[in-house]
Amino acid sequence: MNMQVCNISFQLNPAIQPAWLIWMKTNFISDLMATGCFIDHKFYQLEVPEDQNPTFTLQLYAVDKTQLSKYHTQFADTLILQLNNKWGEQCLYFSTNMQIVN
Repeated sequence: MNMQVCNISFQLNPAIQPAWLIWMKTNFISDLMATGCFIDHKFYQLEVPEDQNPTFTLQLYAVDKTQLSKYHTQFADTLILQLNNKWGEQCLYFSTNMQIVN
């Protein structure tokens, strides 16, 4: 089995951080997990210099490429649209796919 990881990195306007964290934990991550494409997730805050905006990363674990592909084709656009509609340019993000090799 080749476990796949969808990694989404976020950089925030500091003013939205408290509300964004609540929304991520109560809405966005729950919606991502409800797709059935992922078996686990990890949510991290990166340590950055004080003069940089808060940065977070969300890692979503899929059992294989089929499940990760299903997320991208069936769910990603809708969920990312929710993120954009809620936070706009106050929350910048990018996504990468990774394969666990150990």
